[in-house]
Amino acid sequence: MTETLLNSLEFFHSIKSKKIKNGKLLVILDYDYFLQKKDFNILLNKFERLYFIPIEESIKLESYSLLKRKLHKTYSNLTLIYNPEYQKYFGNKIELGFDRDNQIVVKNVFDFCEIYLKKCYVSDNVSILNPNLNNLQYFGIITRIIKKSVDWFVGLSIYLISQPLWLISAIRINLESPGPIFFKQSRIGIRNNEINVIKFRSMQVDAEKLGAQFSKKNDARIFQWGKIMRTTRIDELPQLFNIIKGELSLIGPRPERKVFIDVFKEKIPQYEDRHTVKPGITGYAQIMYPYGAGAKDARHKLMYDLYYIKNWTIVLELKIIFKTIITIVNKKGH
Repeated sequence: MTETLLNSLEFFHSIKSKKIKNGKLLVILDYDYFLQKKDFNILLNKFERLYFIPIEESIKLESYSLLKRKLHKTYSNLTLIYNPEYQKYFGNKIELGFDRDNQIVVKNVFDFCEIYLKKCYVSDNVSILNPNLNNLQYFGIITRIIKKSVDWFVGLSIYLISQPLWLISAIRINLESPGPIFFKQSRIGIRNNEINVIKFRSMQVDAEKLGAQFSKKNDARIFQWGKIMRTTRIDELPQLFNIIKGELSLIGPRPERKVFIDVFKEKIPQYEDRHTVKPGITGYAQIMYPYGAGAKDARHKLMYDLYYIKNWTIVLELKIIFKTIITIVNKKGH
């Protein structure tokens, strides 16, 4: 069975790039735990062909060394990615680094995701921690000064430019769903401090009479102007007051409600690491991951949030601001 599996990589699911012909091949042992459509597109711009070996097949292999010998015999210029969670199936034979002739590169999924996909891999197993995130620190003083300057400059500019939208929103909310114009909700901020974020109300007054729940697409609780505000993120404008108070930043992990955090931190390893920095009105996860709710989506968004915290630069900050504006203009907000 093992020899049959390894005689040809064509046996496994594969995707060939339509653009790249560089001879670079990528083999991934078990892949559905971290790849999205966006990731496939990124990898197909770097590798000529992607091969995927599902874990139910890869665990049947006699040893990693046999797999490596077969790959080396057939292919060169190949990168092999593995999940450390499954290393037990191969004993201690997986070694990081380069093959002797530099033809086969072996990487674990933690390094691979951060280098190639610009996100920090988070397992769906709470006992598996990403070693690259050990001792994740609060932003340093220089970074905080830069972020604060960006917050004040961009925030004040948005506030002045958006004044007509404040007036229009107040009128439309009052007409479509009489009640308070603004909506305050308790969220968790930096160092797990509780804050009250302010938004334009986009749901009916009794939207949570049955208790806390995630909003979803085509949510019946959202009135017409509320849908428009959510799509264009007009509903987020009052959070500029939270920025002025120093509770929020313009860019950062989105602040979540405690009731959901209590669930997520039990299911998602290193979830609370996102609270090492101020939350933001928008963030890296918002521009990189599609709309979603629940633990699965929270885990994937966390991968981007942790990458932002670990690899922050002013270039990344400005990139997020630019892409957020593009998202709003294209009406793809979530």
